[in-house]
Amino acid sequence: MIRHYDPVNNGPERSRYIRSLIRQGRIAWGGNIKLKIYGTLSCTSGKRMKPVNRVFFSTGQEAITAGYRPCGHCLREEYLAWKRAAPAEHPNTPANTLIHQPNMLNEPANIPPNMLNMTKPSAQNMLSSQGEAWFYPHFFSPASSDLYYETLQREIPWQQQPVKIFGKTVMQPRLTAWYGDPGISYSYSGITLQPRPWTDTLRMIKQEVEAIAGVVFTGALLNLYRDGKDSMGWHRDNEKELGINPVIGSVSFGATRRFQLRKYEDKSGLLSLDLDHGSYLLMKGETQHYWEHRVAKTASPTGSRINITFRVIDPIGSTPPRENSGPHIQ
Repeated sequence: MIRHYDPVNNGPERSRYIRSLIRQGRIAWGGNIKLKIYGTLSCTSGKRMKPVNRVFFSTGQEAITAGYRPCGHCLREEYLAWKRAAPAEHPNTPANTLIHQPNMLNEPANIPPNMLNMTKPSAQNMLSSQGEAWFYPHFFSPASSDLYYETLQREIPWQQQPVKIFGKTVMQPRLTAWYGDPGISYSYSGITLQPRPWTDTLRMIKQEVEAIAGVVFTGALLNLYRDGKDSMGWHRDNEKELGINPVIGSVSFGATRRFQLRKYEDKSGLLSLDLDHGSYLLMKGETQHYWEHRVAKTASPTGSRINITFRVIDPIGSTPPRENSGPHIQ
């Protein structure tokens, strides 16, 4: 393994040295030393990486032996195989350790026969009808969840935004941030958010949830619930730019909070779900037509929680939110 950053010699000579190793074939793979992920040298995720986090490998097996897992963007099939195999076959293995992972260099794949037909992480549809809300309670490992939680708390420029509710301007009871592809703005409750470029951390989380959702998310609303007083009122994510049947991928890190759904028309069928550290809730189909959801205040002592709701935005420009749409005040 070779690090891109050298504290002693980190000038143009270091870059020329790395390029020469690539030309000689001594470097064939790149990796993120912070997130323990490896991928191809042409992967767009790697091009945006800070040099201090970048490492190089001569073979895929070298990356695997070092405990790196495949990138969900450029090594999608290898990533899905890792996602299926590692937690089930080796429940006590550290989250970033790769188990029986084939690679792209025609090196032998050591996958036991009993692991070839394994399915995706198990999930349960929480809705009995008129929609889908698939819940993966332990989608991210504890170690990965801890890393993502700490990194997001530190690197996201959290803000408390004013919004308009029933004609009155109030401050949202939580901190937020909006990230996305270039030009993907998001409007709700009288405000329009312009996207910040994806961070490496958000891009890695996005790739993992996309592998299950089957879509490419173009934007993400981040919410930081500082304590039990912060909340999200009843609402539906049904803005026009989200499409006819929105796909919402919601991941949670930090303190557990109670998430509730109920029928939009008659407010019946109340469902409650505890969103734990590292959980993933995928809402799709007709869910936003017939169901609304919230995260209520709680008087119980609770720590901070970070929630990311990934969305597919149709870049049609800013459009006024529909009635009862978008993240609401409570």
